[in-house]
Amino acid sequence: HGESRIMTLAMNDNDRVAASPNEHAVCPGCGDEVIAKCGMINRWHWAHRNRDCDSWSEPETDWHLDWKLEFPKECREVVVGCHRADVMTDAGVIEFQHSSISADDILERESFYTCQHVQRRMVWVLDASGFKRNIDHRDRGKYDSFRWKTPRKSWWWSGQPIYLDYGYSRLFQIKKLYDKIPCGGWGTWVNRSSFISRYAPPGWDSELCVGAVNLPDGWTD
Repeated sequence: HGESRIMTLAMNDNDRVAASPNEHAVCPGCGDEVIAKCGMINRWHWAHRNRDCDSWSEPETDWHLDWKLEFPKECREVVVGCHRADVMTDAGVIEFQHSSISADDILERESFYTCQHVQRRMVWVLDASGFKRNIDHRDRGKYDSFRWKTPRKSWWWSGQPIYLDYGYSRLFQIKKLYDKIPCGGWGTWVNRSSFISRYAPPGWDSELCVGAVNLPDGWTD
C-alpha cells in the first residue's frame, strides 16, 4: 500500500508518550502492548509485537518523521477508525508520501478521510527530492507552468490538493495536472512556514527549525 507511517507515539495512562528505553505503552488504535524500539540507527519508535493493526503502516523516512514534528503532538498520528492519520487538525488531514503509491491506494485514503470517517479536507505532501530533476518549471508571472518527465501517473487520479516538497523553503502546489503524456500542468509556490501555519492550531510554533535553503535560479514565487 505504498509508504505510510510508523508509530512514534503510544498510550501510557491516558498520555501519549514517545518511545524511550524501558518505557511501557499500548497502541492507541487497538490497545495491544507495543515495544519501544530505541536503537542506534533508526528513529526511536513503537512497534507491535505482532502485525501492526494499521494496514497502511510501513517504514518511514527521516523526511516523513521531520514533517510530522512540525505539528503539535496531539495532531500527529491521530487514530481514525483502523488507521492513523499522519497529521490531523481542525483544518484537515495531511498525508506525507515519500515512495510511489498506487492509484487505488490514493483513492482509498482520500475516500476514507474525506467521505467515510472524519469528512474533512485532505492534502498530500509529496517528497519530490528524488524526482525534481524530472520537473521543468516556467515562470508565468502569477503562476508556474511545468512539464513532468516520466511522471508518477497514479497521481492523475487524485482528487485532493497536492504539494511538492523539493527540499527548499517553499512548497509547490499543483493546481492542475494533465493526465496525459507529455505530462504537465500549472501551480503556485507556498512558503513552508505559511503551509504549516495554515494547518496547525492557532498560535503553534513549529518544534523544528528546518534549515531551508533558497530556491535555485528560475524557481520563483
